Amino acid sequence: MEQQVPPTGGFSTDHEILDVVDTDNQVIGQATRKEVHEKGLMHRSVHIFMIDRDQRLYIQKRAESKETFPGAHDSSAAGHLEAGEGYHECAAREVEEELGLAPDQHVMFQVGELGASEDNGFEHVRFYVAQTGHEPTPNPEEVAGGAFYTLDEVEDLIARDDTHFAPTFRILYFFYVTELAPRIQAGELFGEHQPPPA
Repeated sequence: MEQQVPPTGGFSTDHEILDVVDTDNQVIGQATRKEVHEKGLMHRSVHIFMIDRDQRLYIQKRAESKETFPGAHDSSAAGHLEAGEGYHECAAREVEEELGLAPDQHVMFQVGELGASEDNGFEHVRFYVAQTGHEPTPNPEEVAGGAFYTLDEVEDLIARDDTHFAPTFRILYFFYVTELAPRIQAGELFGEHQPPPA
């Protein structure tokens, strides 16, 4: 059952300062989030796929107040690195801000990278997979709702005409299904690193 989060008035993040990077992901300056998106400047982001103990994937529905892909289904949590912020630091922050899960409530690993391109909004993405034994509590300013789905259920969602997904999710999901899910099912990825109990 998808969690529905009551909408709020929303808040603007247009003036947040982000690092601007080059094709090699080296910092070459800073700009506001609004400038980065309007000018197509390369910047950094994280995407996290959160699974539960049954290996179901949490899919969030983006808040309608989001400046990009409002109302779209997306990764469990995702966001931009603030200027000077590290990737892992950002991933932990986004999971806590969007899903209400503190670092001691999940186990998380970096599993891939995606270079910046027009297809993913000019973002150098680090991809993380995490597992939790806790129920997420979505932040209504960030997330309109969400739920854990089996991969068959995710495929059904993707196939529906009335459901749309953010582009980066689609890219990462294909990698997850083909490369990561089999390793998780075989106990290779998390192994002895089990999430703390609820």
